[in-house]
Amino acid sequence: MPKFDLTKTSELAALFATPREQRDSAWIQGFYSAVPDATLMSFTPQVEYGPDQFPYFQLAIPDPGPLTPFCVSHVLDYILDNGLGIAIFGDSTRANGPQWVFSYGDLLSYNLYGHFDGDPNEANQASAPAQSAGREVLQAAPSESYFPARARRSLGRYMRRMFQHPDPKVTLVMDPQLNPPRNLMINLTLAQYQGDRSKLDAAMRYLTWFIPRTYSLMPMPPEWNDSGFVPLD
Repeated sequence: MPKFDLTKTSELAALFATPREQRDSAWIQGFYSAVPDATLMSFTPQVEYGPDQFPYFQLAIPDPGPLTPFCVSHVLDYILDNGLGIAIFGDSTRANGPQWVFSYGDLLSYNLYGHFDGDPNEANQASAPAQSAGREVLQAAPSESYFPARARRSLGRYMRRMFQHPDPKVTLVMDPQLNPPRNLMINLTLAQYQGDRSKLDAAMRYLTWFIPRTYSLMPMPPEWNDSGFVPLD
């Protein structure tokens, strides 16, 4: 499929004409089909922080006339290397806010699986209850194909900057009694938040911005230590 596809740009413009409250699952699928290679424009500066305090590379339906073309698939490696999301606007004025916002995890998912919504195989399994005759918890470093090094670096930079975490680490845990049974675990603990569960839960919600939607992320239980974790750098 060609990059910088003006036909896809026209499809996006038509989709954005649909009122937001009428954008159903068919609209979303049409958007997902058109957006990767649609010709778009960018801004100066290209990256700005959103209300959620995450950085977004900003793209928009271009004005008529000459332009420097951008598209999601064209900037994807830069985005993933630098820990960014993407905000897409309906025009160069940005007056009506973004028409769509991709988190880092959405874009990582597209890079890994060709789907913005996560691993389709994992999505099919996540709703099924985990069943096991016995419990054997396995721990391993996340593979490059599951949680790549550049995603780990992006998450680690965020934890150091926003949480002042001195040594963020991650591991992959397989536990048949969990649903889903496969989880990323971060070395954040309840004790680091003085026992305030609401603050720990809020921190974990921020961190899910960096992972595909079908992934699960959990803090480290008090009985664990991070000696078998891998650094987020």
